[in-house]
Amino acid sequence: MRVLELTNISRRKTPLLYRRTYTATAVLAHGPTGRSSGRVEFVLEHSPLGAVDIRVHFLDEIDCPILPAVTALRAHIARLEQNGELP
Repeated sequence: MRVLELTNISRRKTPLLYRRTYTATAVLAHGPTGRSSGRVEFVLEHSPLGAVDIRVHFLDEIDCPILPAVTALRAHIARLEQNGELP
């Protein structure tokens, strides 16, 4: 399972400074020729000790296994956060 891209990333306003909520469209590749896309919502929550908890929720149904998709999305989102590419 690979994340090809996250498009249309938008941040929702939240009153908590340590929690950021985003929505986006995820394009995933699975198997030799399979592709799936759907809307996702993900939350980045910073703990007092510096760790970042990433939660992913699919808003649309996708045609691939959920657990590998969530794992791949978490890793991709963590890379985006580390590189400062999230709005």
